Amino acid sequence: MKILAFDTSNQPLTVSLAEDNNVRRVFTTNEARNHSIQLLPAIETTLAEQQWALSDIDRIVVAQGPGSFTGLRIGVTVAKMLANTLQAELVGVSSLAVLAAQVTNPGLVVPLFNARNNNVFAGVYLNDTAVLADAHQPIDHLVTWLQTRAEPITFVGETTEFVPTLQAAFGDRATILTPADSLPDGHGIVTLGLKAEPVADVAHFNPNYLRKTQAELNWLAAHPGEDNPENYVFEV
Repeated sequence: MKILAFDTSNQPLTVSLAEDNNVRRVFTTNEARNHSIQLLPAIETTLAEQQWALSDIDRIVVAQGPGSFTGLRIGVTVAKMLANTLQAELVGVSSLAVLAAQVTNPGLVVPLFNARNNNVFAGVYLNDTAVLADAHQPIDHLVTWLQTRAEPITFVGETTEFVPTLQAAFGDRATILTPADSLPDGHGIVTLGLKAEPVADVAHFNPNYLRKTQAELNWLAAHPGEDNPENYVFEV
């Protein structure tokens, strides 16, 4: 099975090509540019370097979220377009699980993204299995939950802002990887994408934001008591 996998969930952009679980080529950049401009050329370049045609691809794997709302929309839209055009399988995987999958340290692995205002998108993984589901939550809530566990902890992702809090709470028990050391390596997304079942309905495949967008929050503020996604989508 030939796989095209890509992650546009945050500032880093990663494109991987794999044959079954053998990663053949990885393109990655951490430059703050527009993924809507970068993604398709990155796919084209990576395919050319591997001497594969787009029509060779059997499965599309995309980081489905959480992460940057704009980045997720770009990645999911391109993935759906390619899956439809190529009649290829489509698989969505957790952006947080992608980071967790590349950590080999023993104990708990906590991938996190900065969601601003002392909030994070985070999950907790043990041996590649989620023991605390991905969620949008205050960093203090995450710390409180982790304090009930005894295992060593590795934090990976957008950790910079939270280093003082994590060091104060866990001391030497915690390993805190820097954002530079947390860049997606292009392998984790392939491993996860091979294990996951393809989506049954490509048309209704959507990003997994884990919280409402600002546009939805604004709409709900103007329409109290109408917390129904269909109402919001219909009017917009």
